[in-house]
Amino acid sequence: MNELTVIVTARYGAAELRKTLDALCDQSTEAFDVLIVLRGEDPDEAAAAREFCDEYVGFRLLQAGECTAAAARNLGASNAGTPLILFMEGGDYLSPDSVEAFLETAKKTNADILAPRLYISGENEPYYEPWCELLAPAGGVDRFDTALLHTLHVPGRVYRKKFFDLYSLRFQEAGPYSIAFFTAEAVFRCDAKTEGCVGAVFEDGAGVFRRGFAENAAPGSETLERCGRFCDGLLSTVKTLLEEESGRFDGDEYTFQEAVSYCFELLTEDLYRRFWYLTDGDVAALAARYDALSALMTKDRREKLPKLYPDLRFPSMYMKRQDAAALPMVSLILDPRDPAPLNAFLASLYNGRFPFFEIFLPQRFRDGADAFWLGQENLHVLPDAGFFAAARNAAAGVQISVKDLTPLDPKLLPGLAVVRAPHSFYQYIFALRRKKTGAKTALKKKGANIR
Repeated sequence: MNELTVIVTARYGAAELRKTLDALCDQSTEAFDVLIVLRGEDPDEAAAAREFCDEYVGFRLLQAGECTAAAARNLGASNAGTPLILFMEGGDYLSPDSVEAFLETAKKTNADILAPRLYISGENEPYYEPWCELLAPAGGVDRFDTALLHTLHVPGRVYRKKFFDLYSLRFQEAGPYSIAFFTAEAVFRCDAKTEGCVGAVFEDGAGVFRRGFAENAAPGSETLERCGRFCDGLLSTVKTLLEEESGRFDGDEYTFQEAVSYCFELLTEDLYRRFWYLTDGDVAALAARYDALSALMTKDRREKLPKLYPDLRFPSMYMKRQDAAALPMVSLILDPRDPAPLNAFLASLYNGRFPFFEIFLPQRFRDGADAFWLGQENLHVLPDAGFFAAARNAAAGVQISVKDLTPLDPKLLPGLAVVRAPHSFYQYIFALRRKKTGAKTALKKKGANIR
């Protein structure tokens, strides 16, 4: 009997599913099973799944109907017949030696959770998630390990099926953060033994920069509340464990402060990028959550926040939408040669963790923009006649002229915002950084193996 079942939850179409299944077929070992859980009614996706199941031994298909990814994972886990489970979604990728590395590490260590490297493809510049890079080569990971704390929410891990059978853990089926809730429960409540697995590389195909917030979407108050509950539960659990182990709790313990920092990072990275999807009431709730976390931090850590997040404005990052629109760091003046990718370009801005920008668009391109973007306070449509003069006169931030609407890498604008240079240099710096990331993309499309 095989030791591992890869559960692939499918929702994003046949092409995305094929990418994932092809990666599994290219593995250096065949000693694993694949269970495809279809979440929708896409006939092409179902046909692709059946094609792989008919051709490859160990591939099975399960029809889940309309449900969330978390519900599909739970259904897949209940139908898996192996001690180890790896969860993927259509569009995810696994490097060819990954399954073999997982199996070897599991056999050597008898670990409950195996943590691979996490590769972020983005739209332009690829990179490895830095906390996962610290965790992957580690052995016998302590449950208070900084890298483990900061990666509770990331996908791509292998779990023991005993979490479902013995501990009755389940992915929470409503809303986001189901992976974070599940992993935190496994690590802290069940005292899971975690091992890094540097030989495995997982690429998350479901990033917000590719698909926006449609899945588990609720970018507003529901998502804020759910993230808040996760943070409160995590901090309470860590506090309790520290009290049990040491007999006292002062609040300045390193591990507790790391947990607070992780919660702050989670809000910043996973929620603050939703700024233009939030109401002013949501932003006020977010500000209250930030302030509550800040109050738990030691003075030293609190003073380091502006240095850790130099592209965010403290405390004015809590401003109302209209205030943020009036105080941009960067003013993008669009005059595209090809307006076709306009919406993809706008999505790369509004889905990024950098709300301090404004956009000027000529009237002739207005009809090509999605109504959602046109409704944003920081997008300004100006008459074609005298467009550049009017835009430059109205721009409140550093002015950048954009003719190429290739989606921006999510790290470009935050990096530009903290550059110390005369404003006349910013156009050059912007173009230079786009060229650098664009060259990587072009080479990858030509087949170069760039990581």
